[in-house]
Amino acid sequence: MQKALLLILVILGCMATEFDEEFAELEQSQFGQTILQTIQMEIQTDDPVVSNLIDIMQHLEQTLESEQQRDDDRIVRFKQNCDIALSQLTEMINTSTVTSLTLKSDLDSLNPQKVQAVASLERKNLEITDLKAELDYQTLKRQKETATYQTILDNLEQALFGVNQVKGYFNKYLDVLVKNRNRFQQPQPSFLQEDLSFEYNDDGIEEDIDTKSISSFAQVAQKVNKLKHHVHLEGYKSMIEILSQLASQAQTSADEPSQCEVLTRKVLSILKQIENYIQSERIREDSAENLRQSSFEDLRTLLSDQLVKANQDKTYMEGLIDSLSNRIQLAKNEKFEVDQKITTKSKEKENRENDCRLKRQEYETDTASRIKQKRSVAIAVDLISSKLGQLKRKMLAN
Repeated sequence: MQKALLLILVILGCMATEFDEEFAELEQSQFGQTILQTIQMEIQTDDPVVSNLIDIMQHLEQTLESEQQRDDDRIVRFKQNCDIALSQLTEMINTSTVTSLTLKSDLDSLNPQKVQAVASLERKNLEITDLKAELDYQTLKRQKETATYQTILDNLEQALFGVNQVKGYFNKYLDVLVKNRNRFQQPQPSFLQEDLSFEYNDDGIEEDIDTKSISSFAQVAQKVNKLKHHVHLEGYKSMIEILSQLASQAQTSADEPSQCEVLTRKVLSILKQIENYIQSERIREDSAENLRQSSFEDLRTLLSDQLVKANQDKTYMEGLIDSLSNRIQLAKNEKFEVDQKITTKSKEKENRENDCRLKRQEYETDTASRIKQKRSVAIAVDLISSKLGQLKRKMLAN
């Protein structure tokens, strides 16, 4: 009997301790205090009904469960939306990053190409300048060669003209010598053979008039000396001087007409050699001039073709540089836009991640709070259903 009584006292003590702990737990939270106030208001009525308190607590519990279910559904949808949005933003960022890296690779490739093209264009401009300078030099050189050739040709023509004049003087003198020699060697006709008929013949008169001025070496020297004063070529002038001296010396050394004829023929032979030499020199100069002109034409054609090809290459390089510059500028602009997009989307992703994290934290906080509230409702139900007497006394005492 005593053991049973002792056991009852222990149980009652435990129940009292449990009641105190539960009541204290309700008092610790604002929600628990609200429940205690509701119970107290119901207890203070004239006819408190336990079932009403139980209904209130059950309704409160259902409300909490409904709110929790609503938040659970919301967090699921929100999490899905977050995952979708973050996935889309991540994909955009990754795609833009790949695009940015591709554009950077293109720029790394295009910039050296442009530098190389600009250097090639500079070399091509130098090449064109050199070709133009070479063409101008060769043209000027050819003009000087042509002028030199014309001078030489004029000199040869003048020399040939002078030689022919000197030959004419000596030939006239030789004709006089030959006619005089033939006149003395021709036999005289007899009186019986002489034709006494008169016939006028002016050939002799004309001949005398033509040859009268040149009948000796002195006259030849005089003619050559006159010609010497009109000569401007040093070599030809020296040749005329020698012939003049030769004619003057022949006048004093050649007493016999036969010796004069021999000397004259030697001079004419020398003049013929000089004439042949002048003619050969003219042919040689003409051949050399033709060869120089042909070589110049070939060289001018070659330089002109190279200049045309160089200008074509220059035009191509200028177009290539313009194309590379446009591509580089477009790539820079596009990369700038892509990098801006990466920055914007990265910031947007960061903000979205923060929103999702805050929403999850809010859900977890609300869930933890509801768990505590449901715990408070459960405690209140236990107090109302099994410890109502103690609860009344506690509240009336307060």
